[in-house]
Amino acid sequence: MLKSRSRFRLPVLGAICAVGLLGGCSSLPNAGPKTADIVEAGQPPADPAYVAPYDVVPISDPVVSALERYRVGGLAGSFGGVAGGRSDALGVGDVLAVAIYEASTGGLFGSGDLGVGVGTKNVQLPPQQIDQSGYISIPFAGRIRAAGRTTAQVGASIRAALTAKAIDPQVIVTLSQNASNLVTVSGEVGQGGRFPLSLRGDRILDAIALAGGPRGGAHETYVRLTRGSRTGVVRLSTLVARPEENVGVRAGDDIFLYRKPDTFTVLGASGSNNTIAFDQSRMSLVEAIGKARGLDDDRADATGVFLFRYEDPRVYAALGLASGRGGRGGAVPVVYQLDLKNPQSLLLAQRVELRDKDVIYVSSAASTDAYKFLRLIGAGVGIVGAGANAARIAGN
Repeated sequence: MLKSRSRFRLPVLGAICAVGLLGGCSSLPNAGPKTADIVEAGQPPADPAYVAPYDVVPISDPVVSALERYRVGGLAGSFGGVAGGRSDALGVGDVLAVAIYEASTGGLFGSGDLGVGVGTKNVQLPPQQIDQSGYISIPFAGRIRAAGRTTAQVGASIRAALTAKAIDPQVIVTLSQNASNLVTVSGEVGQGGRFPLSLRGDRILDAIALAGGPRGGAHETYVRLTRGSRTGVVRLSTLVARPEENVGVRAGDDIFLYRKPDTFTVLGASGSNNTIAFDQSRMSLVEAIGKARGLDDDRADATGVFLFRYEDPRVYAALGLASGRGGRGGAVPVVYQLDLKNPQSLLLAQRVELRDKDVIYVSSAASTDAYKFLRLIGAGVGIVGAGANAARIAGN
């Protein structure tokens, strides 16, 4: 009798498994969408009024070349075309040294003998600070406009004002204290403050060096440059790696350094689901997958490794894509698909540079649903068998 029951139970279980595999697997829990679901959602819809939420872009050599060609962020685009360095024009607060020379004695300024010519005299005036209105005061010459002019122009104005009063006056004006050609460096630096710009022209890294250098690592330190109403942000490691980003600074610029470790998140059928901080200046997609302990051999679909990001509009256009959808600050949602069953993908993934807040998702293989269902059914059969054995022992 027990044999007949066993023979009856096996076909029934087989039928249950078949029904489950055909229809019940879709209700099993998953870590996220399957590869087909992600790709299908990013396809151009049949209805032109509907806009797909993102574009799915398979990672290929042309795609990687476009990503390498258009680097996101930086200062060169906003400030690179504007010449940096110190301005020759004087400003409010600058202190000037004024020396006046006369050709012979008997003039207005005859207190000192130069010894360079018979009867030639000179006088060194007290330091003259340019006031809020932009003027300095010179005896017998009155108020002279200084702000916005060079020292040579100020000297010429003083000479013109004294021509009818002094004996062939000659004037030399020099800047003794710089108060207007300054750049401010603050934040995560050794010693913040306001620093004078040199005549040769200074760049951002020069200004940071004047402030004692950065406190943190270059890969986790960001530099914000503010010039008037414009602001740009770049990672410090980028300034070192890309000379074009080390733009010239101008008087009045504000440079602020702050720490913000970049992070990326790995989800799905990977070795570890986690949010991971960058520990180096540049991290490639393949390095990021490695930090998440690779793909899970039992679950992962090697053709379904996806990189979710909000892409720069310039890169989006270079990829030949066009969409009416919006994004964060003009950025466009794009999903890059990496097929790790193709050996070339490992080389391409080394060239894809990861960015802050990128999301890497590894899809589960379709066969994992069947595996989980069979494992669930197997556990149930074990429970029934144990109950039957217990019943037989009790009956004996």
